[in-house]
Amino acid sequence: MSEASHGGSISLWLRLLGFALVPLSVQVFYPPLGGALGILTPLPLAYGMRRRNIHEGLMAIVLVTFMTATVQGAGSGLFFLVETIPLCLGIYWAVGSIRPPYITVIGSVALVALSAFMALVVYGAVSGEGLVGVYGKTMEQMSALMGSVPGSAEMPLEDRAHLEWLMEIWKSLIVGIWLSTLTLLFILYTTMIRGWLHKAGLTDREQVPYFSRWSMPFPFVGVFMGLAILVLASKGTPGTVALNVLLPLGTLYGIQGVAVIVHLFNRWNVSIFIRVLILAFFALQVPLVLMVGMALFGLFDTWFEFRHRFPVSEKSPPA
Repeated sequence: MSEASHGGSISLWLRLLGFALVPLSVQVFYPPLGGALGILTPLPLAYGMRRRNIHEGLMAIVLVTFMTATVQGAGSGLFFLVETIPLCLGIYWAVGSIRPPYITVIGSVALVALSAFMALVVYGAVSGEGLVGVYGKTMEQMSALMGSVPGSAEMPLEDRAHLEWLMEIWKSLIVGIWLSTLTLLFILYTTMIRGWLHKAGLTDREQVPYFSRWSMPFPFVGVFMGLAILVLASKGTPGTVALNVLLPLGTLYGIQGVAVIVHLFNRWNVSIFIRVLILAFFALQVPLVLMVGMALFGLFDTWFEFRHRFPVSEKSPPA
């Protein structure tokens, strides 16, 4: 490596590490906001790993892990490490992968989930709390955080009861919500990094599958329908477990629904302003209808193949 190249690498990593440590810095002064911004931390690390190499990316992750453990404790540092390494490696693979996008996403998210689960098992064994104890402690921390929301103590009894009800739902669906969020973040970060690398002239975008190609195989329809029936017909633990699995699967179909909608927007030459206006209206007025509608639209695309029935002309831009 030349001296100029080495200097450029150091400059790049200093900028990326500065970005990655912003949420941690904010958390020192205002923990709720810093915790919310924490989802941005893997983005610059994954970009640096793909821009430079895996070795330098892993070193950067270890450095941020050390800083996280110093500020938040060893448990938070360990969880950050085992979650961020497979996530960044998955993005590294996805940016240059020529396999169907759903395979890349499912494989990467499954790797992150398995790593996190193993970390919880190891942490529970080392701390002596066990997996159940770690889970219970996490739920207590979440309840305390919810109780610390400004104004929650002065809430009317009815509103506070509603907040507690939402908290109980959140606790029962935490795995499904986490997997769904992880899936969306993975796709968003992969898309952003692919675009940045293409803009920098470091990759040929035509060789990387667009997420507009997203298409779930037909057997997943049976899994989706079976889980939906189990959720509707069962109560207690079986229904809760099925719903935790259905949420990330519904997210995958939601992505397919978004791909179809974007495809149809391109076919009909709908302006960006109108697209944003339509999506913003549904997101603000009926968010649940929007989420369920996108998932069902993606599910129906398995049968009707909207993108093949209504092809986009060559003059239209890719999604």
